[in-house]
Amino acid sequence: MPVLRAPPTPFLEDCVRSQSESVLAPLSLPDGPLLLAMIGAAGSGKSRVARAFPADWRLELDNYRWQATGSPGDQTATPIASVVFREFLDARLTRKLPVLADSTNSERDVRAYLLRRARHWGMTTVAIVFRVPVEECLARQETRTETKQVPPDAVTRQAVGVPTPDQLIDEGFHHAYYADELDLLGLLLSRSATADPDPLADVRRTFGEDLAAVFAWHHGREHGFATGTFAVADREMTVRWMDDGDPYDHHWQARLNEACTDGCPGPTWVKVTDAADLQDVYLGGAPDEPWCDSCDSHRFTVG
Repeated sequence: MPVLRAPPTPFLEDCVRSQSESVLAPLSLPDGPLLLAMIGAAGSGKSRVARAFPADWRLELDNYRWQATGSPGDQTATPIASVVFREFLDARLTRKLPVLADSTNSERDVRAYLLRRARHWGMTTVAIVFRVPVEECLARQETRTETKQVPPDAVTRQAVGVPTPDQLIDEGFHHAYYADELDLLGLLLSRSATADPDPLADVRRTFGEDLAAVFAWHHGREHGFATGTFAVADREMTVRWMDDGDPYDHHWQARLNEACTDGCPGPTWVKVTDAADLQDVYLGGAPDEPWCDSCDSHRFTVG
């Protein structure tokens, strides 16, 4: 017997998968207020699906548990995490901002609370249900770091509590869908393709998220190279992206505080490949192959 659902909202009707379609229609996000609830056990794939939507929509219990205890899987932190969640929920709903409730939401009283708050503020409610076998959810826990693992009994209890879309409609949700019946990858691709390029993507990939957060590119190019600085308080480190010459040897260089060994005034640089190399330069490590911008001979080359 087919699952009966309410008519899809405008922004979701284009991402419902049609077996006869090979190319999906362009996706438009809604103009009006909306509350989406992810519903599924830990390890069912909710967080991956949540990334298909804008990051500022997302209210995640795991994140609040992590902030409270250092462990996103620590179920003892759920009460305080829920308090934080509800504060942020109301903060967004009062401003008519979209909300994505990224938690298991497998308990009916939790869903009832979401529905009451959304109804109070006139928000459309959408449920995305994850019908993943409990055995698969448990197996995924084994691949997580210890701090992210959820106890097996909690996973099993959550899986048992996951309702069907029909049941969610009866509870009061305007729309309810199984996650595997929505083209959520298409939604993410559509949003990502139109997003502004990330100017710190290469910095983040090489040196990590925390260093990227304190990095700023300089205006223009210095000596023909894109150059920027990591700065914390009154301490700075300057790096540049070497993208000339051999296309297979593009790399980062960090500026050294010491002068060129030939006595010229030009700055000297050394190749760096990760945060550990940056730390070595910061601590005064002796580079093997410094590069001088001003020295005509360039007796040293970067490998």
